[in-house]
Parts: sequence; structure tokens; C-alpha cells
Amino acid sequence: MSIADLVALRARGAGDRLALGVGKDGRVLTYAELGRRTAVWSAALSGPSPAWTRRVGLAVDDPLDFATTYLGLLAAGVTVATLNPEAGPDHPRQAAQLALDLVVTDLPEMAAGECPVWQLRDGPPRQGIPTGARAPWPASAPPAVLLSSSGTTGTPKIVPLSERQLLAVAGRVAAHHRLGPEELGYSPLPLFHVNAQVVGLLSALVAGSGLVVDRRFHRTDFWALLASWRVTWLNAVPAVLAILADAPGPDGDTAARIRFARSASAPLPPPVHARFEANTGVSVLETYGMTEAASQVTANPLDAAERRRGSAGLPVGLALRIVDEEGLPCPPGVAGSVQIRGQDVVRHYVEPGAAQRLRPARNDDGWLVTGDVGHLDERGFVFLTGRADDVINCGGEKIYPREIEDVLRSHPAVTEAAVVGRPDEVLGRCPVAYVTARPGAEPAELADALMRQCEAHLGRTRRPRRLVVVDRVPTGPTGKVSRRQLEQDPAALRDLAVVERSRAS
Repeated sequence: MSIADLVALRARGAGDRLALGVGKDGRVLTYAELGRRTAVWSAALSGPSPAWTRRVGLAVDDPLDFATTYLGLLAAGVTVATLNPEAGPDHPRQAAQLALDLVVTDLPEMAAGECPVWQLRDGPPRQGIPTGARAPWPASAPPAVLLSSSGTTGTPKIVPLSERQLLAVAGRVAAHHRLGPEELGYSPLPLFHVNAQVVGLLSALVAGSGLVVDRRFHRTDFWALLASWRVTWLNAVPAVLAILADAPGPDGDTAARIRFARSASAPLPPPVHARFEANTGVSVLETYGMTEAASQVTANPLDAAERRRGSAGLPVGLALRIVDEEGLPCPPGVAGSVQIRGQDVVRHYVEPGAAQRLRPARNDDGWLVTGDVGHLDERGFVFLTGRADDVINCGGEKIYPREIEDVLRSHPAVTEAAVVGRPDEVLGRCPVAYVTARPGAEPAELADALMRQCEAHLGRTRRPRRLVVVDRVPTGPTGKVSRRQLEQDPAALRDLAVVERSRAS
């Protein structure tokens, strides 16, 4: 069943049921209205040539308009590239890299270089969308969306995902989370990201359930907002859960109604997990996903008693293995390269630029190397250690930043921690830690306390050579720590306190 078929089915069978709502201002859209809006785009963009030969960028800030236009374009068979509406000066470069024919936007002033811009307030383009001069996609595998990987650990990649891939993964999310017509999710995550599109919009459409969206997360009156909508599950990231872990929690009825808070985008630090559940009474469902897999890769069991704290869960609908440097499977407990394979894992990336050439995304054995490092336990649960690019080679010893970060985050006065490698003339690279503090904490005292904590819980080579208390740690749109930005421009952060130790100590 296509997205167009699904929207039409919901409009006929559940027309008066809530499809989408906007949390902050209370706007609602029924499935019947969603069907009408989608049909407008389909009718306007129908033409003699296949719709997927046309490529449209979507830079829309309003969450309801984004959702309806996104689904309308997909239903029309157009290839959609979702852009961060806050990217501003980067839009012309993105439009050129993605070889867009048109950008649809609700931003009052937007430039996309040589690419035409169409204001959403004017409805679908009256003259249709001309096809650019570029190599056509193979008719056997046209992409429904072009997405950029997060790029927090390196150069973003352009990932093509077909309609079949999107709906297959959305269906697995809906089945695993047991979504149905009686469910109402809440997602404050950026809609240009694969998580919000597949785990949020498309899984709700597949399940026939409702979804409340917002432009961004707001901590003020957060639980009152969810109570007013009677939300039953929450789509979140560790950065959101960390804030809610130390804010006033929900009332008992609201906590009982919310079946789980789903965590994705980055590994959830165990101290944050424990504080969130203790403070809110809402259980956390840890997951792991990536753009190349159309979002979800692994998830913990829905039954809270079967989950493993600190684990990203079990593979869902694909194969996952962890191998050593020789490509041999790692035994339980031994860290290695995380690799995935399956029908809904991409086979190619798209090279940026007008040519739009494809290059293989998998290795010769058919596995996609995720770039993540982790290990399996005896039951097959996945535990992520970090990124391969983030491993610090200190005098020949491999140090994973997360093991240091977890020690730092366990201190009650720490709100965030990030560890990167810095050059050392003797050892090659040594770990340097950056942390942010809770209000009221004295930075110098905290820095000293954290150094003592690292001495108590980490071996000598794993202790940070330098620890800096800063006003913020750079993050990407989904709250994932941007180590590359931290490595390249640490001077942009305001140092509140610095503690250093000698190599001998």
C-alpha cells in the first residue's frame, strides 16, 4: 500500500479522528482534512512524466504545514528533500548539492541560489514542477526522500530512501510499539529529521493513530501540555530526557497514561535514564536508529521487565553483527564495529552536485558499516560504546569517550559531558573533557571533584588530561553532541573552570 493509498484509507475509514495536532497552539487536523489536503497536491502535480523525476526541497517551519505538505508531496510521488528551516545561509548550497528543482517554504525570506523558491501560502505550484537537467533515477528504485545523515561525527551523506523502505520501517515501529487508533503520540523533534518523519508521522499513519507535534521542545509546562492532549507515548532524545529528569514531574494520572518515553538519536546515559524514571514515573524505551536504515535499527522490548538499561535493545527487522578488525564476529562483551544488513537498509549514497552519481553504501559482503562501536551481551542486546571516529588512541590504548562521559555524568551537578582527543607529543592523543554544570554549582569546585571522581573510577590512561567546565556543549538539531564542532572550535565555548593533570598522574 502506498502513502497515497494509506491517506485515502484513513480519510474514508477514520475521517473524524484526529490525525495531527500542534501542541502549543491547539490546532488539529482530522484524517478527512489530511486526505483533502493531500489530494490537492496529488492533483496539482500529476503530469505526463513520472512524478518522482521531480525533486522538491521542503523548508517549512510550521509543523502542521510541514506534515501535510510532506505527505502530500510523497502521495504525489515527488522526491522530497527535507531541509532544516533554520539553516539560513546554507540553503543555496544544499539546493545545489541535492540538485533540487524547487524549494517549497513558509519562510518569509528565503534564497536557494539558482533553485526557484515557492511560497507555501500560494498552494501547490500552478505550473507544476519542471525537471532539472540531471541523470534520471533508475525506474526500479526511485527515492521518495533524500535525507542528510546527521553529520555530527563527520561530513553528512545524502541518503535516498524509497517509499517501500519508509513504510516498511514505519510499520515495524507501529507493530513493536503496539500503536493503534486509541494511541496519541507527542513528538517535539525536528521534522526534517528521519526520526520524526518515520517514527512519528508515518508510523502514526500506518497505525491509524494520532500524533501531536511541535516546532521544538519546551520545558515550561511540558507535562501539563501532554496531560491536556491525553498523550499516551512520547518520542524524545537524551537531551530532552535529561532536562525532564530534573524538572517537576507529571501528575499521577498523566504518568500512568504515558506507556513509554522513546529515546533515540544517541545513547542514553544510565544516570539520566535512572533520574528520569525516578522523577517522572514514566518508563524509558531505549532504541537505536540511523538515516541509512530509515530510522529504527534496534529497540528494547515493550515489556519494561524485559528491557536492559544501558542497552539500545535488540535488532528489529534486520540483521546486525559486531566484528573485529579482521571482520570476524566478536564474542559477547567484546567491542567491535557495528554493521547492519537488510532489505530496508540503503545500498547506495548519492554524491552531491548536479551529476547525482550513486556510490555503494555497503561493503563487499553486503553489510553497511554504521561507524558505531559496541558489543552484544549473551542475549543479543546491543550496547553502544561510541563512534569509531571518536576512539582516542592514547599511547596505543583505545579509549572510548563514552566510558569517561558516563563517569562524569554520574555526578549530580553535571548536566552534560563530552570527551574528545587532543594531540599529545608523547602519547599521540589524550582525552580532554568538557562538562556543563547545574545552576548553583561552583565551577572550580566541580572541576576538582570530577577529577577526583575520574581517579577513583578510571584507569590512569583513561582519566582526562584536561577538564573544562563550559557554559554549553555544542549539539546538533536532535540534541546529539557534535564532537567535530567541539574539536574544531573549542575557543567558541566560554570556559568557567579548567583543571589539568600531568602525564605522570
